[in-house]
Amino acid sequence: MSIRVRNWRDQAPYVGHISALVWTLYQSHDKDATSPPEINRLHGINSFVKHGLQGHQHSDHHHHDAIEQLYFILRGRGQLLIGDDKVDVRDGTAVYMPVNVPHQAFNDGEGWMEHLIVSCPLDEIREGTPAVRDWRDVHPVVLEGGTVSWPLLRREEDAPAGEGGVLQRVHSVTRYAVQGRQGTDWQQLDGIELVHYVLSGFGIVEDLDGDRQLVTEGSAAHVLPGVAHRFANQSEGWLEYVTFAVEVGEVEAPDESDEFEESEKPAVEYGVEDVAAAAVVAEVDWDDADAVETEEEIEEDGTDDEADDDVESAQAEDVVDDDVESAEAEDEDEAEDEAEAAVEAAVDDEAGGDGIDDEAGESAVADEEYEADEADEDIEVVEEGNGEDGEDAEEDVVESAEATDDSEPEAAVEDAEDAEAEEEDVAEADQAEASEKAEADDDDFDLEDDDADFDIEDEDETVVEDETGEDDESPDADRR
Repeated sequence: MSIRVRNWRDQAPYVGHISALVWTLYQSHDKDATSPPEINRLHGINSFVKHGLQGHQHSDHHHHDAIEQLYFILRGRGQLLIGDDKVDVRDGTAVYMPVNVPHQAFNDGEGWMEHLIVSCPLDEIREGTPAVRDWRDVHPVVLEGGTVSWPLLRREEDAPAGEGGVLQRVHSVTRYAVQGRQGTDWQQLDGIELVHYVLSGFGIVEDLDGDRQLVTEGSAAHVLPGVAHRFANQSEGWLEYVTFAVEVGEVEAPDESDEFEESEKPAVEYGVEDVAAAAVVAEVDWDDADAVETEEEIEEDGTDDEADDDVESAQAEDVVDDDVESAEAEDEDEAEDEAEAAVEAAVDDEAGGDGIDDEAGESAVADEEYEADEADEDIEVVEEGNGEDGEDAEEDVVESAEATDDSEPEAAVEDAEDAEAEEEDVAEADQAEASEKAEADDDDFDLEDDDADFDIEDEDETVVEDETGEDDESPDADRR
């Protein structure tokens, strides 16, 4: 495959240079035979890595005997010690480290300082000139297709040192920005190896064979020498990337064997919606990651859950209360119906039994009506009561009715044979009872005793309360 795209998120980091996190995106094709071919692709460059230095940390102090290096700050701020000089760097700063020049990175801030390090071996060892260039200090160049470029570093013979002309083996370091919904012109450089690293935005990189690959923030696209390719920005914002170019001559495409299935995948045609859905948001970094819930937030969530549980419990209790009230009402209705039915049955059996004459039947009916009135009063008490007292009253009424049903009909049948003989005794008993009742009424209401109970003369007595609050009798009472 002539173009390979990898993102630094595709692999886990390791710790290097004392405290830096290191992600190896690409390395020399003959450097490590155990690495997969999609990493071992470089010919003019020795390694292409991303470093992350956390706040208040620093790397080791070192130098390289036969390697020139390029630093490009992606995010954050810090300092680089270059020889004896310590310079400030920030996102967008490109730094050239010549061979045999000691250097060291420092992060004195709170956040991360992320940067690329590109190492390139030299065929001829000679002294170089360090350089620090910020793209904001460089005059932009407008190219075809809505593309803007900022040439940061170039070879010694191509420009004066003041304009970044300090490179020896490396051909150039250039920053590009592609306008929204625009694309670059086709680019084909014979004998030049390219690595494009996307700084922000998303889009596609494609070649003349129709191979189109998605690129997002953090993607590094390696392009072999002589391969025609272009970038297309399918978003509304800018697609920004930095390009490292190294002269290598002609090279053969790497043999990405069958063990890597992704190398055999056919070309994919990406549309605008597909690219937007798969893109990584460019502005998100480690410092913007979602924070873990605090204890207060967890307690609030728990309080909300408890409130929901209380509501559900209250609703359940309401349902239970409704069921209990409904059941109690049904029990009261059933008890009332049973009591009334028992009384009616007792009356019918007493009044309409076989062998009982009319007078005996009338007397029995009168007695049963009196008992029915008492039963109705008991039923009213049951209706007004509730709880255990009401239930006990209902049971007493039912038991009384059942006793009437069992005893009184049997006694009526036994007395039916002697009804004629008992008729006279009943009449005499009624007359005697009536006579006794009349005498008792006369004794209860004795008009002669009324004056004794109600003394009219006492009504004239009055009570006067003096100013001290003590009760005194009136002068009229003293005279009497």
